[in-house]
This record gives sequence, structure tokens and C-alpha cells, in this order.
Amino acid sequence: MKLRYHIFLLMALCSELVMAQDVVINDISITGNRLSREPVILRELVFSKGDTVALPQLQTMLDISRNNIINTSLFNYVYVTADTISDRAVNIGITVEERWYIWPVVDLVFEDRNISTWIRNPDWSRFSFGAGVDIQNMRGLNEKLHITARIGYQRGVSLSYSNIALDRAKRHLFGFSASYNMVYNTAYKTENNKPLYVTIDGNPLRQRYSAGINYLFRPGIHERHTANITYEHTSIDDTLFTLNRHYWGGTNTRRNNINLTYSYANDHRDVYFYPLEGTFFKITGAMDIALDGSLLATSVYPEFGFYKTLAARWFYAGVLNGKMTVANTQAYLAEKALGYGSNYLRGYEDYVMDGHYFALMKNTLRFLLMPTKVVEIKWLSGLSKFNKIHFTLYANVFADAGYIYNHHPAPGNTFENSFLYSGGAGIDLVTYYDIVVRVDYSINKKKEGGFYITLITPFF
Repeated sequence: MKLRYHIFLLMALCSELVMAQDVVINDISITGNRLSREPVILRELVFSKGDTVALPQLQTMLDISRNNIINTSLFNYVYVTADTISDRAVNIGITVEERWYIWPVVDLVFEDRNISTWIRNPDWSRFSFGAGVDIQNMRGLNEKLHITARIGYQRGVSLSYSNIALDRAKRHLFGFSASYNMVYNTAYKTENNKPLYVTIDGNPLRQRYSAGINYLFRPGIHERHTANITYEHTSIDDTLFTLNRHYWGGTNTRRNNINLTYSYANDHRDVYFYPLEGTFFKITGAMDIALDGSLLATSVYPEFGFYKTLAARWFYAGVLNGKMTVANTQAYLAEKALGYGSNYLRGYEDYVMDGHYFALMKNTLRFLLMPTKVVEIKWLSGLSKFNKIHFTLYANVFADAGYIYNHHPAPGNTFENSFLYSGGAGIDLVTYYDIVVRVDYSINKKKEGGFYITLITPFF
């Protein structure tokens, strides 16, 4: 009996010690959100009012919640703190500084793949000017409205409204879009690893009407399921057939298409626009269906990112992504691979590679040159959403590798069905409003070296 008593007493003491490590979230207060509604912020927290959490884990949970709130792109600065009110309870305080949400859209769009390519060969016919309005936080619910008109290489109008919550928990979101677009200068094929363009004075080469809806299901903070359906009516000038009979996989100059996409994303990055820690996985499936039966193309795009702090001021970033496309016919528009959008090897910014399959690996070692500095500009004191600027500087070295496979390679496109690699070094400037400016020097497989400037911003 005595032994059982001691065992019982020991278990009780251990239980008391364990419980002493737990605290209750007594209250959560939010300040600074003049427009943004509290449920939008509370949705990003990894704890709720009334939860019991382990005290050693509390700071980590505060940091994760802060990063989640920053990733909404609604705030320039976010502070999350815990105030002890007793041995077993804490109050959570969240202070935010809101961004400017209503932006006049005055954008200059380089239709080349990047700014550096356009600077080397400036051609104003491949340059577009847009004007409109972009509202990032409609009704304080993180809904997004975009209206724009464009002239230049592309002419037309577009409207989109997204992030409309269908339930109180904001797990089900809806959006829609519509646009009309005319193109007067366009690439019609790839030759010698570079796109060839054509222009017809006074006549558009392509006209397109489109309308679509999208649905987002967000069961948790880190997971997203997104589905889109878009209807398109497109007409092209028959000059494109003369120049490339495989331009879009058919012989009609008019086509009605249905585009279907679905993607699943699992995002555990600390900050999405310049991650230093965490993982990211996304897989996207897309179908392009011509209603006349001339084209049926199905593509799968996997992507994986790994980010790790190696030591004080040293960070590693690795990104692996690819594409797999199956089509019922040869079509230039369905075979774009590397050199388009964010799918490119550093050092090959002047080139494009077409194909049905590709794999791309990017490796970057970063060193923190200058920790985050916050500077207040006194002459902008009347503009509280702009007068406080934060910026951080990183130096980096990188090595990229990739492979593209094309069922129909052209003799001059030597990068297709070939192993590619490059390396280099650069400087990254990370600043407010999710803007990243990169200046790199890189060398590719052909031993061509050069400086490249990349501007990453949510506004373009």
C-alpha cells in the first residue's frame, strides 16, 4: 500500500508539472485594423480564444500566426505578443499597420519574357500600357477587384473579382472574370531557341473573348484546393497558319475553347514572396478543350520548394518543378515549356524552349548582407501607409539545371531534348508591399554571361 501511495504521489506531481507548462488563451485583441475585419485576421491564427497551449510552444505559435497574417498581403507590419495575466492564462495582442488598398493601375508591361531581354532589344510594338484600378481589400474582407484597359502590344479590357467568401469560416471562396483582348504582335514559333514575332499593320493577329469562374476551398491555413473553368472565343489571322501550320493545332481561324484547371497547394513557407524557412508543394492539372475537336491538351505541373536556415545569416532555397503534356495533335501554343513566366533557368533569360515535358531544379544559397532596416521618410509623414519603408539585402550564389523533351524538335532549337545548366551570383533587395528586386550575373551552358534584372511585385 505504501509503495502504491508513493507511485500515486509521484504521478500527481508529474501531472502538476506538465499542467504548469500549459496556458489558456484568455483573450485576443486586435488593433490597427481600420478597414480589415477581425475574422480575416483571426482566420490566420493557429490558436483560438479558450485554447490551452503548451507554454514552450507559445512563441513558435505566435511567430507562425504573424507570418500567416503577413501572407494575406493586407498589412505592411504585424506584431503578435502575449501578455501574462496569471500563472495559467495569457492575453494575445495583435497590432497591424494596414497597407494602401486602392491602386490606380498604371502599368508598363514588357511582352518579352523579362525586362533584361527587352532592354537588349527594345521594341515598342511588344510593349503595353495599362490603366485602371486594383482594389486589394474590398469591404475589408480581402476580396480583390481588378479593372483594367490596355493599349499597345495588347489591347483590351479585363475585369475580375475574387476571394468572395461563401461561408462564415471563409473556407469556401468564389470569384469570376471576363476580358476582351486584341494582339497586334505575337510570337508564332520558336527558331534558334528564340521566339519569332510577326506584325500586320492595322489588323489584330488574335482577338479573344473570355469569361470564367473560380472556386477555392481552404480547409486549413496551409491547404488550398482551386478549380477554374473558363470559356474562350478566339479568332486569329490566317497569316499565323501561313507562318506555322501547327500554330494552334487546327485549320479553322475561329475556335471556342473550354479551359479547366485544378490545383492543390500545401504551403508551409514562412513568407510566401521571399521564403527562408518551410516547404511548399503544389500540383496543377489543366485541360484545354477545343469544342470543334481540333485540340485536346492535358497538362500536369508539379512544384516543390524547400527552404532551410543553415546557420546564422545563411539560408538555402531549392525549387523543383516540371510539366507533362499530352495532346491529340501538334500545337505550338500547347508546347511552351521553359522561358515563359516563372519557369526559366537563370542565364537563359534571352531564350525559350518548347516541349511536352520538362524538369527544372533551382538551388540558391543566400547570405543576409543587411538585416531588415526600417526608415521613416519625414516628407511623406502625411501618407502613413508609405512613409515607413523596410528593406533587407541578401547576397546569393545559385546553380540551376533542367531538361526539356519535345516530340517535334526543330533542328535549330538546340536547347530542346538537351540537358541545360547555369550558375551565378547576385543581390536581392526585399522591401515593403511584397516587392523583390534581383540583380544577377549568370553563365549558361554556352558560356554566355550577363547581368539580369528581375522585378517581382504583386502589381504586375
